Amino acid sequence: MASQTFKVPSSEVPGYSAIYRNSLFKDGTQGSELSHITTAYELFQHHLAIAPKTEFMGTRRFDPADGFLDEYEWLTTSEIAELVEDFGSGLEHVFAKYAADAKGHGTQQPLGMYANNRYEWFVAEFGAFRSRRYTVGICDAVEIQAAEYTINHSELRVIACSIDKIPRMLDRMAGTPSVRVIISMDPLNCSRPNHLTQAFCAETAGPSLRKRAAALGITLLDMDEVLEMGRATPTVAQPPAPSDICVMCYTSGTTGVMKGVLLTHDGMINASRSSHFSFRYTDTTYLSVTLLAHSMDRYVVYMLMYGGVRIGFGTGDRTRIVEDIQVLRPTVMVGFPRLLVAVYERMAAATIRADGMTGVLSRIAYQCKRQRLAATGELHHPLWDRVLFSKLAAQLGGRIKAVMTGAADLKPEVIDFFRAALSCDVVQGYGQTETSAAGTIQRLGDYTSGHIGVPNAGSDIRLRSMPDAGYLVTDLPCPRGELMIRSRSLFAGYFNDPEKTQATMDGEWLATGDVVQINATGTLSFISRTKNLVKNNLGYCISAERLDRIYAQHPMIQSLLVDGHQDYNKIVAVIVPEPTEFTPWARSVANMPDASFEELCAKPEVAKELAEVLRIYSASVGLSVYEQLGAIYIEPVPFTERRHLFTSLLKFKRTAAIVHYDVQLKKLYKEVGGLI
Repeated sequence: MASQTFKVPSSEVPGYSAIYRNSLFKDGTQGSELSHITTAYELFQHHLAIAPKTEFMGTRRFDPADGFLDEYEWLTTSEIAELVEDFGSGLEHVFAKYAADAKGHGTQQPLGMYANNRYEWFVAEFGAFRSRRYTVGICDAVEIQAAEYTINHSELRVIACSIDKIPRMLDRMAGTPSVRVIISMDPLNCSRPNHLTQAFCAETAGPSLRKRAAALGITLLDMDEVLEMGRATPTVAQPPAPSDICVMCYTSGTTGVMKGVLLTHDGMINASRSSHFSFRYTDTTYLSVTLLAHSMDRYVVYMLMYGGVRIGFGTGDRTRIVEDIQVLRPTVMVGFPRLLVAVYERMAAATIRADGMTGVLSRIAYQCKRQRLAATGELHHPLWDRVLFSKLAAQLGGRIKAVMTGAADLKPEVIDFFRAALSCDVVQGYGQTETSAAGTIQRLGDYTSGHIGVPNAGSDIRLRSMPDAGYLVTDLPCPRGELMIRSRSLFAGYFNDPEKTQATMDGEWLATGDVVQINATGTLSFISRTKNLVKNNLGYCISAERLDRIYAQHPMIQSLLVDGHQDYNKIVAVIVPEPTEFTPWARSVANMPDASFEELCAKPEVAKELAEVLRIYSASVGLSVYEQLGAIYIEPVPFTERRHLFTSLLKFKRTAAIVHYDVQLKKLYKEVGGLI
């Protein structure tokens, strides 16, 4: 296969690899196509121009009598544009009257956004852009303290939020003294009932909340009131410049304290346009479920707006995501690995893992489709799609053309299954908040797995050697090192933190903190976070994340936490078994045919035998003696049931997990003490 990246000639310098670019954009730019769009506000105007009467944003109809959610109701781009104009004008009056002294970045003021994904978020956001304001997403999906931290750190005066957030804000107002105005996205008289307002009494919600807010010195309005202010006294739009801040997104906190990342309009547009050039989707239907408080979903929405898009918003209930998908029938699906794995587990259990004739036929069909795809590059199969896979695809609406994912590696078997079951492209990408969510992306038509694609259009990447960890740009056959990115999509800095900003940059290059390798095809494969590399007491460097991924390929492993320590030469792990594979095997080992899953997990002889099975497995996949597990603890409770071990983006927090399992890990290290 020809290389998918272009190696810039004579670009190597000591300690750094050559510079690599997307082979379709060898000059390092995105060309002149669509270059007239320079801000998110202009992108909205572009979408208005190409699809003024088209359904743009939709919400599921709610019946307050029985709490039933029905089909999607839609607003056209023109209707959204009218709301943006009126809200933008009204917002000017709100700031002028209640928060004229609001502080932000330079001369720009921030608007806080505190809600699940919904069309009112975009109305408020584009309304804020209309007067050069930027938005700050607030997230409490993991813990309420994160919301307080965001509000205080960004010094928010005005916050637009859903009605369910208002009581908790008022309860904790003493901890957020900067807030002066709260704008409810839902009518305070509950005149437009939805699944959030059903918890409030229409006769008392508004008066009660307003009274509480007034007692705290807070002005409480709803969006309808702000819209009416704008209609009554329209203002002249003051659109942003490309260099203005578009949004401030807070990092997910996987490695420490959250940081406020300042993303410019130029950066967000550069990122979204680069991905548009990779996919060029038109007339897309998209389900927005990835939290808008972070950069990923906004990046995808902006990417799709270039070609026209219908955006349906989920209910905000993760248990109803599949239902939302079935009702909306999206053509593009974006999800983080843990969400996609949950869908995969459900579908695989009913097909390729099923007992009896269903399982036999499903496995035959699956292998046939995989072989056909590998041999011909053809996603569809004339027999098995009709007999089996069209029914699976129907469970997700039956129209998906592509599944996109990032943030963490998705197991190859999950990728292959989705390609077979849905007859669609499945692509992985890489990005950070600091890169406006862009970085690398897998090409359509590339049906390989185990990598994160190639540089986005207009982005340069290179590697920096890490000699202490043993990753060098001179490694053969694949250069390895810390990933560096240079692009117009890079952040403008961390809010009020020039020291951390400077520490993150190497000249004009972002030091991502991630170790990758450049494959022969020009694609990149993720190895580890630099902060998760551990050197053992013999000087050998261990990549715990890499080992997590390798051991997780074993059929008896659902998930695990590999850990190494500088005082030991053996590594240990906390393992969550895959019940369907583990239980019958463990019953045989323990000679307990009726034992429960939990009982088996607690048996020392089962742990000892599983460690031996994994030792043999590790040798079969080429791991060194230092990468073999010295001892394991079997955890019957899935990591996913411990919410504090995950960020709001469902990223696994290794540091938090190590703290959580401190007692078990110490016992394991005591067990393996001594030299090999």
